[in-house]
Amino acid sequence: MGRYSSLAHCLIFGIAANHNYHCATTYPRHKLLNPDAGVEADGLANPHSDPINYHQVVIGSDVWIGCNAMILGGVHIGNGAIVGASSVVAKDVPPYAIVVGNPARIVKYRFDAETIAALQRIKWWNWPEEQIVEAAPLLYGDIQQFIDAFDVPQAAEETDEIMETINDLREKNYHISYFIPDFEIEPSIAVWPRVVYTFLNTYHAEDRAALIMAIPPHDQCGDCLNIILNAIAERGEQAPLILTHETNGDLPFSIPALRASSDYITTREHISSLAVDYASDANVRIRYGLDQGTLLFPSLS
Repeated sequence: MGRYSSLAHCLIFGIAANHNYHCATTYPRHKLLNPDAGVEADGLANPHSDPINYHQVVIGSDVWIGCNAMILGGVHIGNGAIVGASSVVAKDVPPYAIVVGNPARIVKYRFDAETIAALQRIKWWNWPEEQIVEAAPLLYGDIQQFIDAFDVPQAAEETDEIMETINDLREKNYHISYFIPDFEIEPSIAVWPRVVYTFLNTYHAEDRAALIMAIPPHDQCGDCLNIILNAIAERGEQAPLILTHETNGDLPFSIPALRASSDYITTREHISSLAVDYASDANVRIRYGLDQGTLLFPSLS
């Protein structure tokens, strides 16, 4: 969840609660079979065994969610959006949209498109607290005066070496997944091991897929890099493309590289909220690191 959002009481988050209605029964598969089973007892593959459950919800900054609302898994609620009381949100909510009902639908936007674009550029919620307090009279005043005071003309997109690499790969029709691994978390409960292993088990060397990982300086990575290198070595010549780039600036990721990618993969960490904010501006698809199968890494066919 982003910053400065307002959540009312009695909210329900429907994480991983879907049932597959394409089969003869909607009874949960894992109640009868091994949770990882992909075939039935007779050995015939189930054509509907693809994962259907999303395991994360992303809420932007300056969001207001009314009481008794239900937010289903896989939903991204954009910055500045308002969710009406008792709404059931099953699809993404654009920035500054107002949604109500079951299923939730857009009834209006808080501002016109130009104003929304300006607010998305300003991103006041990322300012230091002191700056926000100082700007409070304008934050709670006339919206146009606020924009006139803080909006700046959109500059040309910055570039860096990893962005240029991504652009080269995309020109060759590679699908690029950008990932900020949670190396600071104990590996047994972190998201990064399952993302790396799932990527290695999903694709092969001949597939046009690449996992780009933004990593801290090597002395802050512990044994994580060795674990990844060993996993790649186990795949040998069949390993798909995994690239890393070191980050040394104020952010633990490259904004230009993120925006140039096909997908961004989240973790549970707060940095994911910030990265989603920038990724959404560039229409980069958000995928959830806790999801399974094609929900995490899509088929390239």
